[in-house]
Amino acid sequence: MRFIGIWILLLTSFSLLGQDNYKQYDKFWVEFTDKNNNPYSVFKPLEYLSPRALERRKKQGIPIKENDLPVTPNYIFQLRDLGAEVNYTSKWLNGASITADSTTFLRIMKLPCIKHGEAVGVSKPNRAHRPKNPIPYTSFEKSEDKYGEAANQIKQLNGHILHDLGYDGSGMLVAVLDGGFNNVDIMPFFDSLRADGRLLQGRDFVMNDYYPYESSSHGSQVLSTMAANIPGLMIGTAPGASYVCVKTEETSSELRIEEDNWVVGAEYADSLGADVINSSLGYTQFDDKRMNYTYKDMDGNTTRVTKGADVAASKGILVVNSAGNSGAGAWKFIGAPADGDSVLAVGAVDAVGRKSYFSSFGPSADKQVKPDVSAKGSSTTVASLYGYSADRADGTSFAAPVTAGMVASLWQAFPDKSNMEIMEAVRTNGHLNTDPSTGLGYGVPDYYAAYLSLSDNSSHMGGGRTQYSSRKKIARVKDRYRFSVWNESAGLNVVEVRNVLGKVVYTNQYELSENTYSHLTIDNVKDWKPGVYYLSLYQYGKIFHEKFIKE
Repeated sequence: MRFIGIWILLLTSFSLLGQDNYKQYDKFWVEFTDKNNNPYSVFKPLEYLSPRALERRKKQGIPIKENDLPVTPNYIFQLRDLGAEVNYTSKWLNGASITADSTTFLRIMKLPCIKHGEAVGVSKPNRAHRPKNPIPYTSFEKSEDKYGEAANQIKQLNGHILHDLGYDGSGMLVAVLDGGFNNVDIMPFFDSLRADGRLLQGRDFVMNDYYPYESSSHGSQVLSTMAANIPGLMIGTAPGASYVCVKTEETSSELRIEEDNWVVGAEYADSLGADVINSSLGYTQFDDKRMNYTYKDMDGNTTRVTKGADVAASKGILVVNSAGNSGAGAWKFIGAPADGDSVLAVGAVDAVGRKSYFSSFGPSADKQVKPDVSAKGSSTTVASLYGYSADRADGTSFAAPVTAGMVASLWQAFPDKSNMEIMEAVRTNGHLNTDPSTGLGYGVPDYYAAYLSLSDNSSHMGGGRTQYSSRKKIARVKDRYRFSVWNESAGLNVVEVRNVLGKVVYTNQYELSENTYSHLTIDNVKDWKPGVYYLSLYQYGKIFHEKFIKE
């Protein structure tokens, strides 16, 4: 970690914001030298990890390592003996967040067990939790589309097809790291979450308690893009998933302590066994300019928050992070932890797939393609906090959770795949996958195409009374597209073709006779734009798929 300032070397090192200015800070980060004499063992992981967290590691072949072990307890005792309050510890980064005066901090820096330390923030007054009144039910105008006002942001990704196939995030756990979740505990959009026990015990690492449902509506709106479930008004991209709300962002200031909060928030998510982390947060510039980063620091290896995000990914969690909203500003580029090479950074587009003007640019300082992918972040549909209505919001903050929900739904279909395999399938099925840009990365993903690629669509996809001949090679056509269906029983076949943005470009119905092998043709392909297209064949509740390329 670097500050633009003076470094002083003792037996250990610490960042000095100017010794005279220490008095303005009472929150510090200290890093320990090792985990020696630790009572915990990699051979007894149930002492510090949940069965679900261990199962995730087992599925992906991830061994228990030293950075899974809690910090050495004796080191914590030494901090407390000198008068520091230990707010929380980080096993991944082997450190602690402490509250202390400047004199105590300087004494702590002389301990043999301390490797590094720095001032990161100031204490905030405790806030009393205000009682909330239930939101009364009011009628709303129901859309014919079950997704209601959120239809565009999911259909743009062909995510509704995954839902039709039964993949809505069920069985997946998504951790949401944000600045506050006002009214999530009473909003009607999350009724099914609460009723089904799918809203897990949240945490607030700013106030260090277990009530994150305050301070900001940002996290509430972020959550709604994934978890909302009011048919005809708004359905999110993973309405069947479980969620945990983790408050890590201090909304009244911007200081480096929020990075430390983020890391321990991710560790909390890991301990619960979270599959996906959504973080609509980013760090570049701070209230104290001496804490500021430069673009060169966005190299995937410098900031503490990015290091933590990469560790989370190494534990099998798929980390989704907003790219940032600095595209039209002086900074311009992505922030941390979006620069992590194991982080799926998400840029923003509008309803027709054009880059949002505010969406931050890549690449990262070490020339990774960033953002990785993009989703709707202009006029994204989000839930209202105060009734049965939907609002609109702009920002990569909302493109990220739209993506995180789709990632959870996709991963549900392939539970034996690793987080990196799922991430790669999403990237390679973006509409710019062969020519990524600095604004959109690999582009807007087609999650149906990702599903097909993970399914290995060279095999026979079918069963029951209808058999659909799936090609081993992707067909390339110019004027027309031919395909074949064997129908054991008389019935109606519905054929639908979508482009990479999820728009239906062709639909037709075929009444087929019993025990027939029919050769069907789509004649107007010559009028379509070149690109990849996806054919769906529907009958008897079954759906079969094929991809082809219009040259």
